[in-house]
Amino acid sequence: DEDNITATKDPSGNFIARIPASLWPIIQANDRFKGITPKPTPKENQDGSRTVKMNPIQWQKFQDNLQEPPIPQPAPQPDSSSPAAPEQPAEAAPPADEENITAQQAAPQQAEPEPPVDEDNITATKDPSGNFIARIPASLWPIIEANDR
Repeated sequence: DEDNITATKDPSGNFIARIPASLWPIIQANDRFKGITPKPTPKENQDGSRTVKMNPIQWQKFQDNLQEPPIPQPAPQPDSSSPAAPEQPAEAAPPADEENITAQQAAPQQAEPEPPVDEDNITATKDPSGNFIARIPASLWPIIEANDR
């Protein structure tokens, strides 16, 4: 599967992630290994994918990094010489011992512009996946940190 990162857990409890060649530059450009030491530098497999072994703490940090917004990148210029790739049909759920991370999770698409932010109140919205997004104004952040909430 060239659109998803797949991961399995080995007997020692480490995670073995296979990152497709198409996602590797996105992972690198968005610094998704930030805070993971030693930083993984896997060699390229024959098919262009990379295999990364991470302990549970590193795996959780990688998962957390995937949730961060993407680092802005210049928009690619369309290549008029190659036709657009056809859309792929949805796939069945992964086996219980695998986790799939989509290209969208690796570099989430920018949503429509947000409405104006209330600078005096914490607001929450629900995204399409059902997760709640808390918006905390910068002026309130020191108060929250001071109260360890």
